[in-house]
Amino acid sequence: MGETRMRDKIRKASDGLYHAGNRVVQIVGCVIFAALVWYSFRYTQYVLPGGYETPREMHDSMLKNGLAAAAALGVMAGLFLLEKHIGDRWKKIICLTSLAAALVWTAAAGWWWIHSSAHIPEGDQAFIYGGASYFIEGTNFQFFAEGGYFGMHPRQMGLLALCELLFRVAGTYNYQAFEIICLVMAVGSIYFGYRILLEMTKSMAVITGYNLLMLGCLPLWLYAPWVYGDIPSIFFGMLAAWMLLRYDKKRKVRYLVVLAFSFVLAMLVRQNSMILLVAAILAILLYVLKTKEWKLVLCFVLAVALTEGSYAAINRMYEVRSGYEHWDGIPLVAWITMGVQENWDGSCGWYNNYPKEAYYSQEGDREATEKKARQDLWARMEVFRNDPSYAKAFFRKKILSQWNAPLYQALYFNAETPEDTGGPKAGTLAAKMGGELFFEVLKICDRWQAVVYLGMFFYFLLAVKKDGNILQHVLAVTMIGGFFFSILYEAKARYILPYYVMMFPFAAYGYWLVVGGVRAFWAAKPWKRKNGV
Repeated sequence: MGETRMRDKIRKASDGLYHAGNRVVQIVGCVIFAALVWYSFRYTQYVLPGGYETPREMHDSMLKNGLAAAAALGVMAGLFLLEKHIGDRWKKIICLTSLAAALVWTAAAGWWWIHSSAHIPEGDQAFIYGGASYFIEGTNFQFFAEGGYFGMHPRQMGLLALCELLFRVAGTYNYQAFEIICLVMAVGSIYFGYRILLEMTKSMAVITGYNLLMLGCLPLWLYAPWVYGDIPSIFFGMLAAWMLLRYDKKRKVRYLVVLAFSFVLAMLVRQNSMILLVAAILAILLYVLKTKEWKLVLCFVLAVALTEGSYAAINRMYEVRSGYEHWDGIPLVAWITMGVQENWDGSCGWYNNYPKEAYYSQEGDREATEKKARQDLWARMEVFRNDPSYAKAFFRKKILSQWNAPLYQALYFNAETPEDTGGPKAGTLAAKMGGELFFEVLKICDRWQAVVYLGMFFYFLLAVKKDGNILQHVLAVTMIGGFFFSILYEAKARYILPYYVMMFPFAAYGYWLVVGGVRAFWAAKPWKRKNGV
């Protein structure tokens, strides 16, 4: 009897934590996206190509954004009604045709952009593909010296190793092969979003709505020439979310295996994928309390162990091959400190070279750099504490410069001007997109962002329920984690792109729930009962 009572108490406590976790996700998500919707309807941020990385703000049209949202609701309502009047065969045809349109459009547009924009990788990208090429040739290892690129940024060696594997097949310095891989992964990410929705619902309306919505995700294919880990991290993150839902339904170990390796690869290509991993772990802990499905815990222990083991093996491999000792690099707190500073043009939290300057000023001593960065961080916290109005203005400006930038710097980073060596020819569409057509492209992305953000608000409001499946919300929790991380870390609109792409299936689902709710309310006609009719 006593054991039964104890089990009941444990079960009630577990259910209470599970319900509370869902409620926290719902409330925090609603607050964040209510604010993002409000600002996305009223303002727009952007960074012009061909100059300093300076975020700018301009007033937006609430009327036009409102009409775009109304159009999205209208399309979903039309799909909702159509679904009620056609058979399963036609539903399948419409779903697959719209999916094919989204995949083909992204592939064709991305292929054209890769070859027409003539983007030449530089900066971090150049260190990645150049370093991989040097290692294959065995000619230059100085990047691994103390103060060298990989000495300061050792977590980039995961992407370096994968790039080296690619170049051993495609040839050294062949960054075009990397670009094509990114394009394939961009297309694959759309497909994974489709599969995630299939795990959540079989509705033709919401699936077709998602496919149509993806037609306007221009930043995804505009980043195809970006020789870095952004698109690969989206690909592996979306794959992991799909595998998590597949395992929840099928309980097959093979899904856990793919899930674990998806997280490992996501972490290797982009360190910020840690936010997705933490979000998944939190959701799974709540899920396991309710279901006692301990295999999921073992899967994530394995994923973390494999990630750290992979980094250790890669570090050791390059240490042996280069002859340079492995360095721990610039401490994370230096980037956080930079994230609370203004740079030379007044941008809040954007890159100002602080981490490197702090590191060099301490002669590459990591502990001394960390101590200095902490001191500077607390000094900035004191400034904010003494001037709350300045702190509010600073973080408002920082958040909006990242989350309310509809292009996510896609044309700033990937559009070359005709005057640049190897750039697109003057007068071509590719050249104009970074020039006279820039604001036209921005307007399209601006309307799309407002629609997607509103859809995400609907999702948090209507889909996240206290007894709902927390695993369904892993990517939504990742968005929340990414939002708070963006408040602290270096500001850059590009860093928000993965969260934006992940929003599309859930935004479509949110619009579907709104239309379904309105239809159910209309069918019930509560106003007639109230009047005694």
